[in-house]
Amino acid sequence: MNIVTRGDFDGLVSSILLTEVENVRQIRFVHPKDVQDGLIQAGVEDIVVNVPYIKGCGLWFDHHISEEDKVPVIGDFKGRFEKAPSAARVIYNYYSPKHREKLDRFKDALEAADKLDSAQLSIEDVTNPSGWILLGLTIDPRSGLGPDFQKYFRWLVEYVKELPIEKVLENKEVKKRTDRILKEQEEHKRLLSKYARLDGNVIVTDFRGLKEKPVGNRFLVYTMFPKANVEMRLFDGHKGAVVVAVGHSIFNRTCKVNVGELLKRYGGGGHKSVGTCQLDPTTAEPKIKEILSTLKANR
Repeated sequence: MNIVTRGDFDGLVSSILLTEVENVRQIRFVHPKDVQDGLIQAGVEDIVVNVPYIKGCGLWFDHHISEEDKVPVIGDFKGRFEKAPSAARVIYNYYSPKHREKLDRFKDALEAADKLDSAQLSIEDVTNPSGWILLGLTIDPRSGLGPDFQKYFRWLVEYVKELPIEKVLENKEVKKRTDRILKEQEEHKRLLSKYARLDGNVIVTDFRGLKEKPVGNRFLVYTMFPKANVEMRLFDGHKGAVVVAVGHSIFNRTCKVNVGELLKRYGGGGHKSVGTCQLDPTTAEPKIKEILSTLKANR
C-alpha cells in the first residue's frame, strides 16, 4: 500500500506506525489545500493520513476538528476519524488491539507527536528542545529547513527503527539540522522582533516577501509576547497564495476562538487551537483584517 500524507512530524510518526502494520511500498506527500480543492486522487491501495478524506482511498486516518462534520457525509470508510492530539494517535488506537507489541516500541515518538501537534509543550521544550521534540522540529516544514525534507522524511521512517533517539540525533544528517535549529534560535528571535508586533491580544507576524529567514521553532514567538493569547502568522505559500496560520498561545491559553472553524470560512481548517487557510493574494487583505478582528473581539 501507499501512504499519502503531509510532510510534518505527525506524518512521520504516522508513517512509522503504518509501516509496522501494513505493507507500505511508498510514501507520497500532498498539500492539504490541494486535497481540499479536489486536485489529489487516491485508490484502494492508498492510506490517506492527516489530510482531508480523498474519495476512493483504501484507508483514511485524521483528527482535525474541521473535518468532523464531513464524516457523516463521507459515509462508510475504512480507517478511523477521531478527535485526538495527533493523527498518529488515531492510527495507534486503530491498530493497537492487534499490534500493541509492535507499536509500543514507538511510544516515546507517539507522545512527542501528541505534544507537538497539539502544542502541549513546556517553556523548556520550546527554548531548549531535546530528544524526539528536537527531531520533530527538523521535520517541521515551518522551521524553514528547505525542500530536501521529502528525502529526509522517507529516510527517517526506517532509520528511527534501528537506533534509540539519542543515537538518531548523532547521525550527521540529523545533526546538521538540529545544529542549525539551535544555532539560529537567537537569530530567529531577532527576526521575530522585527516582523512580529502585538495588536491587542494578537501577535501579528508578517513574513510575506521574506525570501530567506533563519530556521526557528514556531512556538518561540509565544515566549516573546507573554501577554498575547493568539498569533496570526502571514507568509508566502503554495502557488503564490498568502498563508494565514493562526495558533493559540501555548502558554497563555485564554483565547476563545475556535481556529479551525474560523479558518474554515476562508477555505482552510484545523483544530480548535490551531489552523491555516490560503488566500488569493489579490483579495487577501480584507480577509486578513476580518480574521484579525475576530481574534481581537473574542479574546
